[in-house]
Amino acid sequence: MRRIVRRSVCLILLVACPSLVLADEAQPTPDAALKRLKEGNARFAADETAAKNRDGKRRAELAKGQRPFAVILTCADSRVAPELIFDQGLGDLFVLRVAGNITNPDILGSIEYAVGSLKSPLVVLLGHESCGAVAAAIDGKPLEGNLGKLIERVHVGKDLPKDKGAALEAGIKANVLHHAKELRSQSKVLEEFAAGGRIQIVAGVYALKSGRINWLEVPEDRHGTE
Repeated sequence: MRRIVRRSVCLILLVACPSLVLADEAQPTPDAALKRLKEGNARFAADETAAKNRDGKRRAELAKGQRPFAVILTCADSRVAPELIFDQGLGDLFVLRVAGNITNPDILGSIEYAVGSLKSPLVVLLGHESCGAVAAAIDGKPLEGNLGKLIERVHVGKDLPKDKGAALEAGIKANVLHHAKELRSQSKVLEEFAAGGRIQIVAGVYALKSGRINWLEVPEDRHGTE
């Protein structure tokens, strides 16, 4: 059943958007894609950026299609720009940004497209220090409108430290790990791809001052995928 779902989703997307895919550009393995991101982040943090792929030649190539090697789901915060902090160029990353780096059907569908049709081998759930969405969730004050609905999807965990700064740090990490696991538990496509080694799902927290990523281990939790 899972194979049918996966193939159906991929077929629909390929039929709908055939011109968006560069068939002649090979993708790296998940491990190689992660290594590329880590090396790029190291350059960024050291103020030694080297990314190219931002000129007219690259734009002309991308007009024919795309083949991003990694999917990044991160916060909408202006200080967290994936192409910059991973020192990558145009067409290298498939980026999704929403306050609190939360998941929902729209986000999951977009990621399914990236891994199914564009063959992206790596999915990164990236949180960051001083996240306002997490701070609002910890504060617990009612918020009106769509913002309130968004904050309801932020999961900060239980038994947070009493210290405000420590609580925020713990809440950010808990929220990142929660939504990293949601990628698999709420998407049969992503679960099957991850289980089969087609993609790797990783998580991290971006440090605003140093510019470095603190990579986190995502516990396996397949509850709800059956």
